[in-house]
Amino acid sequence: MYRRIELINPARVEEDVSIPAHKSGLMGDAPTEVWAAWENELIGPDRTLPRNCRFYFTEKGWREVGRHVVAAAMHVGQDYRIVAIKETDAQVVWRDTTRGYEVAVQPPRRRS
Repeated sequence: MYRRIELINPARVEEDVSIPAHKSGLMGDAPTEVWAAWENELIGPDRTLPRNCRFYFTEKGWREVGRHVVAAAMHVGQDYRIVAIKETDAQVVWRDTTRGYEVAVQPPRRRS
């Protein structure tokens, strides 16, 4: 099972500009405490990946990093959701071979 944490950011107004509610991954508008829970643990790819890739925690990454990220989000009151997919349903384009914490996955191809 691969798991992804999506942060849910509420709608807000900044300098007379309305920003609608939106979801983002951990690289998005994460509060500092949430960012600090994973920034020194995940290494990321050493090459460019397709734009439609999403990063997921492996089981090991979820146990050692992901749960701490969720705890930090709960502590600061950040809304989030956890998306889980089966490993067999994932089209993996990159895998963290150093620590085994994360994978980059593309969505399944559309059938015609």
